[in-house]
Amino acid sequence: MPAPQSLTTTRRVLCPEADCEAGYNLKAAFPDFPQVLQQWQQATAAIAGTLLTEADIAYGSGPLQRFDFYRADGGARPLLVFIHGGYWQGGDKQDIGFIAAPYVQAGISVAVINYSLAPQARIEDMVDEVHACLASIRGMAHKLQIDPARISLMGHSAGGHLAAFVAAQLAAQPGAQAVQAVFAISGVFDLVPLIPTSLNRALTLDVARADALSPVLQAGPASTRVHTIIGEQETVQFHLQAAVMANCWSQVVAHHVVPQTHHYTVLFPLADAASRVCQAVIGEMLG
Repeated sequence: MPAPQSLTTTRRVLCPEADCEAGYNLKAAFPDFPQVLQQWQQATAAIAGTLLTEADIAYGSGPLQRFDFYRADGGARPLLVFIHGGYWQGGDKQDIGFIAAPYVQAGISVAVINYSLAPQARIEDMVDEVHACLASIRGMAHKLQIDPARISLMGHSAGGHLAAFVAAQLAAQPGAQAVQAVFAISGVFDLVPLIPTSLNRALTLDVARADALSPVLQAGPASTRVHTIIGEQETVQFHLQAAVMANCWSQVVAHHVVPQTHHYTVLFPLADAASRVCQAVIGEMLG
């Protein structure tokens, strides 16, 4: 499905201040989150015994600077790095490892990462940690049996933001190796609408920092192919986030609206090898 430019022609996500809380407070919008989280955790536990190769590999000295690795058979495999969501202040790799299953079975290794959380860490610190994790993974490429030139990022919600932002920074750094693709699921790409919300109590964003951290104000990563992915039942604001991203980054090559899913349930089709969106991710990485 093409990117949703028809929703808006603007290059910023506009939201009246009075509507920001409803547009971005997702646990209020989708009150079944506790049940969905339990399903994620159960699905992750179900695959751990057969697919989890190594848990809690350190990429730094911080307690959350760890990743879990799911190795595909063979050598020099492409790698998908998954960054969990939680509005930069919650979530854990142990909740979300189930996402790895169809990709490992398709011959793609998967790293599911943790990172420090607000309010103890700022979003800027989390960006640095994702860079550090990627650098560490590249340094372990031989041990992990992955191809460092075929690394892609997938992130959900806050993780979608981190994946896009880090990809843009890598592309702008002389001598840095760009990532192959980004799969941003229900991402936040313009952070200014978060400022009036209750979510900002832990994030402490002001306009200057929100602008500096917004991928829509960064140059798109020239050699990275970007897919935006969103649940059909997401709030209007999240549909607008994807639309504005497509307006700003020509690197957005595909937009996937996943039927009958919302902000949290959208991950289930991404872990289902029979789904069209999962097949699109695999096709992008192996094509």
